Amino acid sequence: MRKALGGYLELDLISRQQIHDSAIAVNTGRNGLRYILRTNRYRKVFLPYFTCDVVLNTIKEEGIEYEFYHIDTLLEPIFQWEVLKSDEAFLYTNYFGLKDGFISKLVNVIENCIIDNAQAFYAQAIKGVDSFYSPRKFLGVPDGGYVYCKEYLDIDKVDVSYNRVSHLLKRLEIDAEEGYTDFTENEELLARLPLEKMSVLTCSLIKNVDHEYIKEKRRANYRYLYEYFKDINKICLPLEESIVPLVFPLWIDKDIRGVLHKNRCYTATYWPNVLEWTDEYSLEEKLVKEVVYLPIDQRICFEDLNEIINIIKNIK
Repeated sequence: MRKALGGYLELDLISRQQIHDSAIAVNTGRNGLRYILRTNRYRKVFLPYFTCDVVLNTIKEEGIEYEFYHIDTLLEPIFQWEVLKSDEAFLYTNYFGLKDGFISKLVNVIENCIIDNAQAFYAQAIKGVDSFYSPRKFLGVPDGGYVYCKEYLDIDKVDVSYNRVSHLLKRLEIDAEEGYTDFTENEELLARLPLEKMSVLTCSLIKNVDHEYIKEKRRANYRYLYEYFKDINKICLPLEESIVPLVFPLWIDKDIRGVLHKNRCYTATYWPNVLEWTDEYSLEEKLVKEVVYLPIDQRICFEDLNEIINIIKNIK
């Protein structure tokens, strides 16, 4: 049947710029990982303790063996590469979008590497290296994922997203708190989605974004906080020129998370599930409990950052 002509108008979006135009567009980041696992048929995956439970759950759901490894204070693996076998994969997370330089070296050391770029939407894919992305961590979209994979998997069905945008609209028209319940409900829905192609809505929204503005805004905000906290931050990670960060990790000798939240500065916890996998003396547990991940997204200006800094300065 031909398309409908005339009648009421749909949401009108401008197609500015295609991002990841050579990637495979799927409906979630976790299904990007699922795509990679299904096409490669790995027997086992090594993954970091410091990762989201979504990663482990996806590996389990695909019936694949797994083993954890630790990371150091540079967020880099503590691992003996020679133990890897040809039917095993090594999964590394591009933490907060800050580890592009390390990853470019890592992929030359091991062959079966999977890069989790869920926190690094603007990281450039490396030719011949499997990786997956999650746009909704950087953009106001309800879902979506991108995959770069050496093998191809045929996907027939296209997802739909019109019923998963209420939290985005409430945040825009009312406030953050009003849409939070919708947000958490959407997160639960995404966990159950089968592997499908990215929806038309999500694809259109991503094309509508001014990506260059977002890149520069996030970089500028990160550098601003880096310069202020660099002498006291115990996880001081400078910004490479091409990197677009997700958040600013701050590790200082103050309990600041609760006070920030009371002042409506909301910081994500990465990742509570890690506390179930590690002991209380591990670095990974400290990264969950003691590091606060300050927002630096494209909505935030230097005036906002100064407010955050002043709040932290006044905490005893």
